[in-house]
Amino acid sequence: MRNIKIILLLISSLTVMAGAIIAPALPMISDHFAGVPHRDLLTKLILTMPALFIALTSPFAGYALDRFGKVRLLLLSMGIYALAGASGLVLDNIYAILAGRAVLGIAVAFSMTGATALVGDYLEGDERSNFLGIQGAFMAFGGTIFVTLAGLLADMSWRYPFGVYLAAIVVLALSAKILFEPQGDDESAEEQAQAAGIPWGSLWPVYLTVFLGMILFYVIPVQSPFLMRSLGAERGLAISSGLIGGTFLAATASFFFNRIKVHLHFNQIYAILFTVIGVGFTLISLSGSVLTAALSTAIAGLGAGLLMPNTSLCLLSQSSPRNRGRIMSGMTGAVFLGQFFSPIAFQPLLQIINLQQAHFVAAVFSFSIAGVYVVGLASRLRSMTDTDFAR
Repeated sequence: MRNIKIILLLISSLTVMAGAIIAPALPMISDHFAGVPHRDLLTKLILTMPALFIALTSPFAGYALDRFGKVRLLLLSMGIYALAGASGLVLDNIYAILAGRAVLGIAVAFSMTGATALVGDYLEGDERSNFLGIQGAFMAFGGTIFVTLAGLLADMSWRYPFGVYLAAIVVLALSAKILFEPQGDDESAEEQAQAAGIPWGSLWPVYLTVFLGMILFYVIPVQSPFLMRSLGAERGLAISSGLIGGTFLAATASFFFNRIKVHLHFNQIYAILFTVIGVGFTLISLSGSVLTAALSTAIAGLGAGLLMPNTSLCLLSQSSPRNRGRIMSGMTGAVFLGQFFSPIAFQPLLQIINLQQAHFVAAVFSFSIAGVYVVGLASRLRSMTDTDFAR
């Protein structure tokens, strides 16, 4: 089981950072395509295009994983991930690069949904909760490594960060040797009853929350490179310093998730994490240097680190082996739809205010979500969290 956990951690790390891997290269990509109309928005869409196609594909991916087997489709998707992700090494047309990013998104829809569903199939109880916290930390720490490497590579060429996606080939080979298709024959009567239908009424608030959370969280990889450049950063590593700090503290928060969950309900954790994100963005809006902006971004990352493990555990707790792929595909779609809409939601603000002022608007939005959980949505979800999930 230890080897299986390691493989699932590696897959999760690769897939969740599918977009952010190239974040340090965005200003250089924008410079390279200086003659292309709307190049600023198109450049940011290179980062988030996978998210749109993940969101569009994930419902089908969830059905296919439940119907045809999780491991088989997971392996195929990892191969496509490597090829599509690395396509930017050779393509020299911004629209062709966007097309490659779309294919990457389809691969991630299958691989991320499959990996998260397998966590629910292989693990139970406290072991599952503990693993999800470690998974979130590993994804963030892995993201720190990937983004740092990408920042160093971007100093040599904007193309080189695309080569990081080839790491999926190694993960694919290991997965083929270690992972096995879980059997669902030993479902309990309760699980069989759950499998008869999916409780969409209690799931949609969770999907909405993670969607809004990812809109906020993805401000960090999309906007921080441009923020750091506006504050005087010139080299790739300095440009990515905010993203590195944000992912590092996100990893720290995820690592301690299981200890936090023992004392708090899911809705309470949501209220806390959105408050912390709001504090971080408020400090970014007041920052006057690269260092203070990087530290403030790290604080925002501290709150965001609780988002994925909290959501994953909440949804896995409501699933069974028969519907787990479909339920988790909803989370995958919400996560990456939020990533895709993040720059689109931010762009109109940047037409009327500067980047730091836009972070203050994002802070107010984050505080508002926390407030909704405190006075409204928390009570709506209370029957679900208190009766079914409180530990």
